[in-house]
Amino acid sequence: MNRAMLFHASIPARDPAKVAAVLADIWQGEAMPFPPVPGAHVVFAGDGRATTLEIYPHDRTLVPSDAGVAIGTAAPVAGAVGDHVAIASPRSVTEIEAIAGKAGWRVQLATRGGIFDVVELWLEDRYLVEVLTPDMQAAYIDRVTPGNWRAMLSAPLLAPGGVLPG
Repeated sequence: MNRAMLFHASIPARDPAKVAAVLADIWQGEAMPFPPVPGAHVVFAGDGRATTLEIYPHDRTLVPSDAGVAIGTAAPVAGAVGDHVAIASPRSVTEIEAIAGKAGWRVQLATRGGIFDVVELWLEDRYLVEVLTPDMQAAYIDRVTPGNWRAMLSAPLLAPGGVLPG
């Protein structure tokens, strides 16, 4: 197999079980505890490619050690964080909005530079997950290329006030 892909990532949450359950619903996958990290959960996309997200308590850290990665703790992150992840989902915009609504979290449609669209799902109203429906996935794959990226960088990306136009 000579295909580039992202196998898994970890993201922080105040309530890892709830965040994992919502993401499992978005993916139509499965969530369960992740024992290597106390309090963490893992979400399986069920896509046949072993795609997973690990949801860590927001006060956990990964620390290098001679024996391999060690789990540490730090002061919990209080507000919004500066990282995000984009995921594919078999669900429609309406379904994603309903799932976010059940969780009580902000959700909105957004356009990224006129190149592709996403559903912004704000986990716990602080962590951004860009969810791409099947139609959005096709546009993303078609348009997010090195050449298109260079063209996009030649124009201003942020609106006044440092806001990424949606």
